[in-house]
Amino acid sequence: MNSMHVTTWAILALSGFATAQQAEHALDRKQVTAAAERIDELVEIALEQSGMHPNEIVDDATFLRRAYLTIVGRIPDHRETTEFLESKERDKRDELVDTLLLSKGHASTMFNYWSDVLRARTRLAPQTSGAPYLKFLATACEANTPFDEFVREMLTASGPAHARDNGATGYYLRDKDMPADNMANSVRVFLGTRLECAQCHDHPFDRWTQREFFEMAAFTGGIEYRQDMRESGDADRVRSMAKMAREGLGEQGQRAFRRMLRNVASGVNGSGTGVIQLPDDYRYDDAKPGQFVTAKAMFGDGPQLDVEIPRQRRFLKRRRPRARRLQPPEIGSREAYAVWMTSPDNPRFTTVIANRMWKRVMGRGLIEPVDDMRDDTVATNPRLMTLLEDLMREVGYDLREFERVLVHTKTFRRAVPTSQPASDEVYLFPGPLLRRMTAEQIWDSMLTFVVHDVDSTIGQNDPAEIVFREYERFFETSEEEMQERIELGMLRETDPAEFRRRARELRAKERDQENDSFQAARRKALPLIRDIQKARRQGDFDREEELLGRLEQMGLLDVLRRANRNYLRASELPQPAPPGHFLQQFGQSDREQIEGSNDAATVPQVLTLLNGFLERDVLRKPQTPLMLAVARGKSPTDRIRAAFLATLNRPPTRDEIRDWKADIGTGKDMDGCRDLIWTLVNSHEFRFLR
Repeated sequence: MNSMHVTTWAILALSGFATAQQAEHALDRKQVTAAAERIDELVEIALEQSGMHPNEIVDDATFLRRAYLTIVGRIPDHRETTEFLESKERDKRDELVDTLLLSKGHASTMFNYWSDVLRARTRLAPQTSGAPYLKFLATACEANTPFDEFVREMLTASGPAHARDNGATGYYLRDKDMPADNMANSVRVFLGTRLECAQCHDHPFDRWTQREFFEMAAFTGGIEYRQDMRESGDADRVRSMAKMAREGLGEQGQRAFRRMLRNVASGVNGSGTGVIQLPDDYRYDDAKPGQFVTAKAMFGDGPQLDVEIPRQRRFLKRRRPRARRLQPPEIGSREAYAVWMTSPDNPRFTTVIANRMWKRVMGRGLIEPVDDMRDDTVATNPRLMTLLEDLMREVGYDLREFERVLVHTKTFRRAVPTSQPASDEVYLFPGPLLRRMTAEQIWDSMLTFVVHDVDSTIGQNDPAEIVFREYERFFETSEEEMQERIELGMLRETDPAEFRRRARELRAKERDQENDSFQAARRKALPLIRDIQKARRQGDFDREEELLGRLEQMGLLDVLRRANRNYLRASELPQPAPPGHFLQQFGQSDREQIEGSNDAATVPQVLTLLNGFLERDVLRKPQTPLMLAVARGKSPTDRIRAAFLATLNRPPTRDEIRDWKADIGTGKDMDGCRDLIWTLVNSHEFRFLR
């Protein structure tokens, strides 16, 4: 890889993304090297004490593939592989990882990671879109928001769910009407402690009691999942429209308006009362069923709250409307909860995130499982765990800077073990673990075969914008237009068939308008697109980049993106991907459980690789980047080399060239090349992060 090219991109990325807070905690190259060397020292001490030795440093090809898959979630394409392997620069490995960390691809793979951990979905609940929440996560990953700030923003989020720049409310709405479950999930994800069992009874395997569970849940006491539109800034507007619906269109109109209102009223309300009631079936001696308990942190120096406990009365167990009169006042306990949770002094917050990031890079945590810590839990390398915690605090919870140190270590650059250790076996990291690619990694890697610059569309697909505009439209619509919308909504009850027909007409009209606009842009962009395709076929990448820049200046890049809309990176697709999609077949999480993805091998995966995406979208399309790269080879050896570099990201051995040379044709004869590519992609070497 050209060193000047890498350094230039690093400078541009730093100038574009580094915030003042991050710059304050950023490490220079000497500090990164010193921190990496200290990590390696502690790893090697632990290995030596156990009579073991670190593995050898991997070659450039293995390092290149590992760095891309770890940092940006995909393999390098043919061009990226060739440039790096041909570069003679001494510091090319350091330059590569620094550049990848500042790329769109890193933000994309971090989005995939946190979407899995946080169970983020395109649809959170009825009348509640998940698109704003997904946009919040994507923006936080792109901006590299410090992790403690990221968590606090979610834990204190409030306001309408579909309003612009308020996507953090999705964190609570993912567990809509289940605040106790949300608290248990928060403690598990951010503090590495499982409290779920204590919601119904004292924990059978840990020290937590049911009362302690509800004392934690009390921090979010009083939270509501709808906005009271009568108290919003648009209250007068809402009252006026409600009056119009009631007086002009009767009871049915009023119901239709309320259905429309539910779509904009979804949100999070309440700063926290610090008080919650124990369940009616509470059976322990330290409190009575239905008794109010106040917020109390489960460990450490918890926040001191001035809580007002309602007077206990018999009618507490009566119907909800009567009990609501005893609702205590809000005291901002959610803010106190968030500050306590993310404090550097919290005994588990820093440990958990440092351990999670170590596992993401190295393949296994120093503490396993990462979310089931107990008082007697000890890391496999306690001194290293302490060092990582100190490093996390030093970089101000900047996860990208923390990862930067890890990928500069020799430990990251060593060979994987020759045999896979058992899940309960102590692993001291003579090198990272061998792992199967995640669903997202293998999908995004396959895209490098069919899309030039697969990262170019990251951040361009923005379904949240549709949600924001619809929310804003509700308050900007004239009374005449609102009446038309309400009348359409009334048809849902009075004439469902007519309602569906009218709704289809509206959607068709919107599609026609969008298509007319797109076709006009396409006609304007077509000459440039043809020149781009010609440059691509000829391998003139400088010319191609120049033309792409001109297309972007003209505001016409969307024409190319639309052509590739079936080939978007995993982070740009619906979350999770629809049933039957490649991602689902390869184990993408359904987002019902924390970190619900899996890497188990299945028969559908084999069939997909044998005769699905690879055959249909790669091998039978001669204009794809992979097939063009192979076809440009002037000899069988050149074509074999191109196939290996594009798929396994390494040159072929002499034996491999000998074995395939007789089968590889020249000119337009690509049958042997297709067989070779098919074999390589179906190999274990392709599917594993080694």
